Amino acid sequence: MANTRKFNTTVKLGSKTYAPGEDVPISKNGLSEADADNLDQIFGKWRAAEGDAVDKRFTALTEERDTLADQVTALKAEAKPLADLKAERDNLAEQVRALTSERDELTKERDQALEDNATLSEALKALQDEEKGDDAATKDGSKA
Repeated sequence: MANTRKFNTTVKLGSKTYAPGEDVPISKNGLSEADADNLDQIFGKWRAAEGDAVDKRFTALTEERDTLADQVTALKAEAKPLADLKAERDNLAEQVRALTSERDELTKERDQALEDNATLSEALKALQDEEKGDDAATKDGSKA
């Protein structure tokens, strides 16, 4: 006498449901031997089909799950820890602030140099005009 049997149909015992092919307990608390024989007579005796589509699908899904788990493990190994990324981000932000400050200082120096250049240009032009005026006066004075 077997403690469990498999059937070609879904069997419900109380709140527990057994899918086709699952072991169903045969006992006083489970399915009776007479009920089991009746299910075998109606639905046929359980025969495990070779290469059953459900088994193939289950095997394919298991292999896919294992492949994905391996990929996740590989990606986790490649990925930088979040703390490293945060430290790198903070370092880069500090460099940006320093470069921005340096750029602002250089911009002020450039603007001052342009202003000084304009002042010197005006002074040079005034001196050149003054020199031309003196040359013209000297030339006029010598001709006269």
